[in-house]
Parts: sequence; C-alpha cells; structure tokens
Amino acid sequence: MWSVNELHLRGDKMAKTPTNVDEVDAEPTKAFFIDMLTRDIPLDQAILDLVDNSVDGAKAMSAGGGDSFENRKVALEFGKDSFRIIDNCGGFGKEAARTYAFKFGRPAGAERTPHSIGQFGVGMKRALFKFGKHFIVRSATTKESWEVEVPVSTWETQQGWHFPFSTFKGKGEISSKNPGTEIVVSELRPEVSSRFALSSFQNLIFDLIKSKHRQFISEGLSITVNGKHVDATNLFLLMGDGLTPGTDTLEFQDKGKAPISVRIIVGIGPSSPRQAGWYVVCNGRVILEADRSPITGWGAVEEEAGRILMPSFHNQFARFRGIAFFDSADSSQVPWNTTKTSVDQDNKYWQAAFARMLEMMRPVINFLNELDADIDEYSREESPLNQFVSKTPTVRPETLQKKAAFKAPARTSFVKGPKTVKIQYSRPVADVELLQDALGVSSAKAVGETTFDAALRRQKR
Repeated sequence: MWSVNELHLRGDKMAKTPTNVDEVDAEPTKAFFIDMLTRDIPLDQAILDLVDNSVDGAKAMSAGGGDSFENRKVALEFGKDSFRIIDNCGGFGKEAARTYAFKFGRPAGAERTPHSIGQFGVGMKRALFKFGKHFIVRSATTKESWEVEVPVSTWETQQGWHFPFSTFKGKGEISSKNPGTEIVVSELRPEVSSRFALSSFQNLIFDLIKSKHRQFISEGLSITVNGKHVDATNLFLLMGDGLTPGTDTLEFQDKGKAPISVRIIVGIGPSSPRQAGWYVVCNGRVILEADRSPITGWGAVEEEAGRILMPSFHNQFARFRGIAFFDSADSSQVPWNTTKTSVDQDNKYWQAAFARMLEMMRPVINFLNELDADIDEYSREESPLNQFVSKTPTVRPETLQKKAAFKAPARTSFVKGPKTVKIQYSRPVADVELLQDALGVSSAKAVGETTFDAALRRQKR
C-alpha cells in the first residue's frame, strides 16, 4: 500500500508484481509505456488538452454558482526552454490528485464535471510526458494546496508507478484566495524545444485556441498565449425577410444514462470558402471546423442505388454554413474521438444526427445551386438573387433556438430585366483615343458602350 503522500500513476491491478512461479510479469517498462502513450498525439493537441482541463475547472466553478467565465483566466507561456500554463479556474484537491488526476484513464467512480470537455482522463499526463523530462504540477483550492515535482529520468529507474507529492503554501499567482492550477515542464525533449521556439508554431496554437474554444472565449474566458490575448471569433448566418436558417433539435436518452441533445442549424453566410462547411461542437468545444469532407456528408453517395446524395464541396457552396451542437452532462455520450480532432463515426448519436444533417443540408445546397445559376445568367453584379442575398443582415447561430425550416426565395420571385451579355474586343490604342476625344468620353469602356448604342439606334430606325 502506498503512503498517503504518494500518487498512483496507474491502477493497483496494473502495479502488482508476480509472487507466484506460475505467473509471468507482463507489465510494461515505464519508458515503453510513456513512448506508446505520447506517440500518437500531435504536440498542438496535447497543449489543447491542458487548456480543456482549465475550461473544465471554469465550468465547475460556474456550476457551483460562479459568474460563468467572467474573470476566469488561462495563460500559456512556452519557448525553447520550458512550457507553463496557469489558470485561476478553481484548482483541484488532494483527494482528486490521489485517486484520479494522475491515473491514465478515468476510474469508474471518479467525480465528473457536468458537460466537461476533458472526458478521457489522459490529457494532462500525456502532455507532461510528451513535453519534457521534468515537470511540476501545483494546485490550490479554497481549502487546500499541493504540488507534485517529478524528474522523469529518475522516476523511470525507480520501482512502482507512483509520484510523491507535498503541500505548498500558496502565496503567488495561485492560492486559497485565488484558486487555480499551474503546470511547468522543463528539460524539454529536443523535438519539442525546437517547435516551441518557432513563431509559426506559437501562431498555430493561438489560432487553434481561438477556433476550438470560441464559445468559452465569447462567454468571458480570458486566454493568453505568450502574452498575446486571444479574441473571440464568431460565425454569422444571413437572416431576413424571405431568408431564414433551418434549426432542429434532437433528444436522446438510454436507460440509466444522461440525456444528450443535438441542435442542428443550417443556412448561408457571407461568401467565404475558408469558413464554408460543417462545424461540430461537443459540450462547447469545437471538434470540426468548416469541414468539407465526407465525414459531414460532402460527396455522400447512396451505396445501393449508386445515387449521389450530396455533391462534393465546390466554391459555389462558399456560403454554406452548418453547425451541429452536441451536449450532455456525461461527456462520454458525445461523439468525439480521444484526441478531440474528429467525430466518432460509430457513435449511434452521431449516426442519427448525421442523417438529419443531410436532410437539412439539401435545401440549402439547392438554393446555392439556384444562386449560382442566377449569377451565371446575369453576372455577380447584376444577379437579382445575389443582390438580395448580399443585402440580408446577419445573426449569430447561438441566438437561434426555435425550430424552423430553412427558407429562401425562388429565382422566379424576382422581377428580372432583359438578359445581358458581356462584349469584349480589342482595337489600336490610337484609334480608341481618337474616338474618346470625338465622343467626349473618358474611357475605352465608354467608347465601346457609346458606339454600340449608336449602332443599335440606327438599326432600330
């Protein structure tokens, strides 16, 4: 039995040593275990996992009667020598540290933060070992404080899968008066150090946080990356007379499980190929952003009939926006993968929602095809339908709560002028300038239009 001042890294069953000659010791070495644990997670996602933990702390404070995300702060600092993240999001106590925080995976009886985004119980540990060879984790709640310091190279040579921890008297940035958590990793691995030093990597982390945590930032959470404040970004949908986004809500609940709700919104936004596509959000965390792949239905084919259900993405769909919000108090219910970089396509709730996403997507695609045809016929500047769309005001999708079908005007509802065609031809510059002077116009375009109109009048006499 470990002492009360030691933290279990792994479960007791995995820490036993054979005492019987008929038993084989199949326990992995620490170095092998760490290598396998950290190999498949990208460095940027490991950092996001740590931010997720801070967000969960802020969520827990809010659930306990706190002021949402207002006044909650997360600061990241990293470079070639070290990594540090510190927050004032409530911290976690010694008991959580002993029984859960340093285990790989979430024990069955571990307390959960409702609607959490740190569901799998491996994020902090995976990041600590991936970053470097020495780490310190310290945390303070309103009642207690503790810290763990581990020189990994020394720990790898020791027997047992536990960490010693101690109590520290919080004085500085985290304390009982300002509860939170601080993680510092030094002796960085060479491949990590070189990437942390790159300004391009620092910009990548900034942009990922801005994207993946947009909801929490817009609700007041303050996040800085190497001193630079991350601003909120918002999606916008067009909504006005005759043009309305489609909204639907699905509810699921298995016996003995927490319910899961899915809110799906489809519509059109400002023309931007980079922003076009589907957004999938799980418990407030963006999992897919502007996805234009078969995962969200683009290029979907009905296999038995060989019928195309949805076209592949093309720039004519640059105005398409679709958002699927999944939410559950039990985060194991929402359809994300373990690295939160994509959806779990085998999740039955995802499959049910995906079918509805395709249904709601179809009328938007049909309208965008009509818009494209109108632009082809009249030009982008002269298209009556494009003029209507361009003048429609925008709304944030988070404000759309009531169920509604997507509504858009038909091309035939607009009074159209005569069909036009663009005429282009070339003539010697001297001749064009001669006609400019003779006709009293200031451009080659005006020469063409004036001479065309004169020839047309003669023909109509």
